[in-house]
Amino acid sequence: MWHLRLLILFLSLYCSHSVFAQREASRWYFGENAGLNFNEGSPSPLLDGKLMTHEGCATISDKNGGLLFYTDGITVWDKTHQIMPNGQGLLGHESSTQSALIVPKTGSQTEYYIFTVNEPEPKDDINYGLNYTLVDLSLNNGYGDVVTSKKNIHLVTYNPNEPTESHLKCSEKLTAVQHENGKSTWVLTHFGNYFYSFKIDKDGVHESPIKSMTKVEAFPTGYKQNGIGYLKISPDGKKVGIAHSQTNFSTITGPKTPDRQKQTGKVLLYDFDTNTGKVSNEQVLLSNKIPYGIEFSPKSSKLYTTVNNYKDDGSPLGSSLYQFDLSSSNIRQSIIDVNTSSNVAGALQLAIDGKIYRAGYAISASGTSLSVINNPEALGTACNYTANAISLGGRFSELGLPPYVQSLFLLKFEFQNVCLGDETEFTIQGDAPFDSVSWDFGDGVTSNAESPKHVYSQPGEYTVTLTKTIGGTISDPITKTVTIYDAPKTPSNTIEYYQCTNTPNNNGIEKFNLANINSSVSLDTDQIINVFYYKDLQSAEMDTSNLNALPFEYRNTVPDEVLIAKVINPISLCHSYAEVKLKVKQALTLDIIDLSGCALGDGTAEFHLDLKRESIRTQLNLSKDSNIKFYLTENKALLGSNDYLPDNFVSRNSTIYVRVENQNICYGSGKFDIRIEEFDIAPTQDILLCGTDGKGTILSPGITSNPNTNYTFEWSTGEATETINVTEDGIYSVRVTNDTGCSATSIITVTKTELPNIQNIKVSNDTVEIIMDRNRSFEYSLDDENNYQSSNIFKNVPTGTHTVFVRNINGCGLSSQKVSVLAYPKFFTPNGDLNNDYWQIQGFDSSQLPKEPISIFDRYGSLLAQIDPTSQGWDGSYNGRTLESSDYWFSLTLADGRIMRGHFTLKR
Repeated sequence: MWHLRLLILFLSLYCSHSVFAQREASRWYFGENAGLNFNEGSPSPLLDGKLMTHEGCATISDKNGGLLFYTDGITVWDKTHQIMPNGQGLLGHESSTQSALIVPKTGSQTEYYIFTVNEPEPKDDINYGLNYTLVDLSLNNGYGDVVTSKKNIHLVTYNPNEPTESHLKCSEKLTAVQHENGKSTWVLTHFGNYFYSFKIDKDGVHESPIKSMTKVEAFPTGYKQNGIGYLKISPDGKKVGIAHSQTNFSTITGPKTPDRQKQTGKVLLYDFDTNTGKVSNEQVLLSNKIPYGIEFSPKSSKLYTTVNNYKDDGSPLGSSLYQFDLSSSNIRQSIIDVNTSSNVAGALQLAIDGKIYRAGYAISASGTSLSVINNPEALGTACNYTANAISLGGRFSELGLPPYVQSLFLLKFEFQNVCLGDETEFTIQGDAPFDSVSWDFGDGVTSNAESPKHVYSQPGEYTVTLTKTIGGTISDPITKTVTIYDAPKTPSNTIEYYQCTNTPNNNGIEKFNLANINSSVSLDTDQIINVFYYKDLQSAEMDTSNLNALPFEYRNTVPDEVLIAKVINPISLCHSYAEVKLKVKQALTLDIIDLSGCALGDGTAEFHLDLKRESIRTQLNLSKDSNIKFYLTENKALLGSNDYLPDNFVSRNSTIYVRVENQNICYGSGKFDIRIEEFDIAPTQDILLCGTDGKGTILSPGITSNPNTNYTFEWSTGEATETINVTEDGIYSVRVTNDTGCSATSIITVTKTELPNIQNIKVSNDTVEIIMDRNRSFEYSLDDENNYQSSNIFKNVPTGTHTVFVRNINGCGLSSQKVSVLAYPKFFTPNGDLNNDYWQIQGFDSSQLPKEPISIFDRYGSLLAQIDPTSQGWDGSYNGRTLESSDYWFSLTLADGRIMRGHFTLKR
C-alpha cells in the first residue's frame, strides 16, 4: 500500500475577514456589454459580456479567477454567457444603483445568493423592494441553475402598516462584509431612517434583520431621488459609508435645482459592528450636494465619493471626486477635491489590484473607458487619480460597476501544501510595508520568518495569526483557519471486483464499470472522494492532473488484471492508492414476472420500481442490503451504470433490465416487460335523484375498462361497496383501486327532481291530450313506455282502454294513467239498409260503463232521446216519428264523473 501527500499549489483558505479568495472579484461585467479582466495584473477589456445596464450589475468568479456567472438583477448569465435555466425574472432593475449583489452561501462550494433591489419609483403600481435568489452551480452540468423554490424571496425592510413605505419597500443600496466569526456574512441595506442587516450563515439567509436607526432620514416621500446612491462597508468591516443623492421630504423640488440650499444630498459615515450587525455613531461628511458613488481604500483609511455638479440654471456641469481622511481627528474637515471634470458622477469600485476604478462618461458623450485612483491610500492628489485611463475595447461604460462583498479586498496572507506531513508554506499578500512579522501557527509553534514553512503533526483545523510591526507600531492580527488533511484511508489488501457477464466462454475478459469500485477503495465513508484508475503505480504518480486515467468503461486485457486506484480528497487534493483485481463472474439468469403500471392518460404509465425491487428481493430470498437496479438496456445493467431508472418510472410499454448485487458482488441479471394498465372510470357523472318516494337512486363508479379486475371502493359516504343507494341530492365521490394498485376517482353530482304529475287527460273522439300540473319539459308515450314523443297530443287513437306514460325529458321519473277512448260516428243513415242505421258511442269497457243513459238533443237543446250505452243505439226517431236530416248533439256523464259532449249528423 502506498500513501502520497499531494502538494496543493495556490490553495488559499480564508482570513477572518473573508470567506473566499480575492480572485472571485477578478472579472467585471457592466455597462453596455463592457467588462474588465484583472487576472493578468493590469485590467484588460472583456468583449464577451451580454449585460446592457445603466447601473445595477454583479459578477462572481471562482478562486482562480474563472468566471462563474453575472447578472443585472433581472437576468442571470452563466460562464458561457448563456442565460441560466430559470435565470430570468429576478426582481432587480437595470436603473437601480446597486441592483444586484452576489454573496456565497456559507459552507457551500457551489451555492450563491443574488440579492436584488428594485428601482423604488412612486409612480409604479408595484415596487418589489429587496429580494434574494439562490443559484446552484452543481446543477445543469456545472453551468448553474436558479433554484426556483428559492427565487425572489422577499425580505421586509419597511413598515407594512405605513402606506408609503409598504409601497416603495427599499432604497437602491446594497453592500456586504464578512461576519466577525470569519464564516458568516452580513448584507446591509437602507430605507428611510433605518439600516437593515441580514445575516447569512450555514443555515441560509436569516430573514429577520438587525435594525439600526439613523438621525438623518432619506424620507420615503422624497423617493425615487432619495433612494439613489451607493452604500459601502469598509474592507475591514469597521465603517459604513452611504451616499444619499437627496434627502428631500417631498418630490416637488428635484435634485438639479440651482438653489444649492435645496440640494439636500448627503454623505454620511457610521461605525459597523461585524459581530452584531449594528450601525452606529452617525457623522455627516457632506451636505447640500448630489453625491452618487462611494468607496473605501483597501486599508480602510480613506473614503472617496463622486458628486454631480450643476450650473445655476440647473443644467449639468460635470462632477467632483472628493477624498476624506478617516484617520483625521476631524474627518468632515479633511475633505479634498481630488478632481473636478465634465464627467458624470459614476460608481466607485475597489479592485483586487488595490486600485479604485470610476465609471461614468463625459456630459453629452459616451464613456469608452474608466478612470482610476492608482494609490487610494495616499492623501489628497497624491492618490494619483487618472481620468479615462482604462480602455474598454470600444464597449461603453454607464454609471454602475459590480459591487462585491467588501472583505474580498482586505490585505491578507495565503498558504499552500495542507496534506499531513507536507511543509505548509505561508506567504504575505499585499503591499503594506512592515519592519518585522510574527507568525503563530495555532499549534504552539511561532516564527518570525517573512515566508515560513511549518509541518503539522496532526490533521485538523488550526488558527494561524500574522502580526506585522512598522515603526514600533504593532498591527491588528490577521487570522485564518488552516485545515490540515490526512490522506484518504484505503484498504491494505487487494480489492477483488466482480463483473457479471452473460457471454459464455468469455475467457475472463469483459467490459467493467470502474466507477462501481469507488465505494470499495475508500475506507473514509464520511469523506467526498474522487477515484482515478491506472494500469500501474508509475502512471498514477506521473499523472498529476489526472487527465490520463483509464476510462470508467474499461475492458480488461488479461484475466484477473490488477489496476491501481488513486483515491483523492477533492477539497485537499491529498490522495492514497489501492490495488483492484478485475474478475469476471457468470451472471445468473433471473426469471422475473412482468410489471403493470398505472396509466396516466397520455400513453404512458407510472411504474413503481421500488415495489418491484422488494418483490424481487423476496422472490430470490436476498438480504436487505442487496442492491437491485433497473435499466433500459442490457449493457447498462451488466455494467451497473449510474443512469439507472428512478423508483417511480414513467414510460410507455417497454422492457426493463435488472442488475442484482449481493454483498457487493454481481449476482445475476434478468429482464421483464412493463405494460400499461388501462384503468378508466367516468371522472364526473351527473345523476338525477328521481321521485319523492324515498327509494333513492343507485350510484356506481362508471368503470369502463377491465370489468373483471378486482377493485376496492372508497365512497365519500364511508361505504366500500361497488354501488350505493342515495336518497339525498349533493356531490358524492368514489375512489376505485384495482389489484395493480392504480386508483382513480369519480365525482358524482346528484340532482333531485320530482315525479311528473298528470293533471288531466282530454279525450275528443280519437284524440288524446295530456295536461300536466306544471309547465316543465316532459316526454309522452301511449301504451309503450320505451317509445316517447315530445308532443302531449295523440291522434287517431283506436277506441278502447289505453295507458298514458309521462316522464321528465331527462328520462328520470315516470307517471302513468289509464284512459278510455270512446269513438262515435260523425254521421249515420237510418234508411233501413242495415248500414249505419243506428248511432251509438263505442269503446266502453265493463269498468267504465256510465250509470246514466246518453242524452240526444236537437239544435235548440230539446231532449229527443235517451239511449242505453249498451244498446244498439238511436234510430233517428222521436216519439215514433222519423226526424229529418240535420245536426244533433249528445251528452254523457262517464263513470268517473267526466262529461262527454259532441255532435253528429243524421242523413236521409
